[in-house]
Amino acid sequence: MAQAEEIVRSQIITLNGFNLVLPNTCIAEVINYIEPTPVEDAPNWFLGNILWRGITIPIVSFEEANEVPQPDTSGSIRIAVLNGVSGEETLPFYGIVVQGIPRLVTLKESDIRENDHTDHELPLVVSQVEMDDLEAVIPDQQKLEVMLKNAGAQTGGVY
Repeated sequence: MAQAEEIVRSQIITLNGFNLVLPNTCIAEVINYIEPTPVEDAPNWFLGNILWRGITIPIVSFEEANEVPQPDTSGSIRIAVLNGVSGEETLPFYGIVVQGIPRLVTLKESDIRENDHTDHELPLVVSQVEMDDLEAVIPDQQKLEVMLKNAGAQTGGVY
């Protein structure tokens, strides 16, 4: 008897020039854009902190962290609040700036193919994939969280 493929409910998140694909369990909430309070001497990809549900969380430009030009923040942008995956107690949540509203999808392993003809390498990407007619990247959340920690980012009380 053949084994049934595991189904993963996921979200396609539009960024500047590419899409992220993440399991629903990685996303705590998608909120309207809030201008982050800058952090002194932070790298350009660490945009600052916002207050979310009574706690301070760091906000990241995934594009800048991957050396892709940062998107124009005057359009329909939001913040996807992600659940930390590293188990780091000081960083249970952080946000990334996204374009528009993420789209829910149900994926099986057979729906995802490695994209062998990509234009450039992205340092915070585990894999570049194709799903039907859509190209997307699977982010390396562990690596991003290490970068945030090294930049002094942490989730905390009210700022």
